[in-house]
Amino acid sequence: MGSKGTCKAEKCDKDVRAKGYCERHYRSWRKGKLGKARHRSCNEAGCGKAPARRGLCLDHFGKKFGKAASDAAAAS
Repeated sequence: MGSKGTCKAEKCDKDVRAKGYCERHYRSWRKGKLGKARHRSCNEAGCGKAPARRGLCLDHFGKKFGKAASDAAAAS
């Protein structure tokens, strides 16, 4: 198989695997640690999970809009 070029990460001259990155930098990109993230992330600060509904991941959506949150608001 022919060479696809070199990694586009700064100071890296390894062969490209995917998305213009070498194996190591491609894994970093997939985890959202390099450049533009692979996917949007949850709107909660510090959460890197993919959003499911209303810009929140399933965990944060459940805490904010779930049955337990509704019961707590009704009790107030």
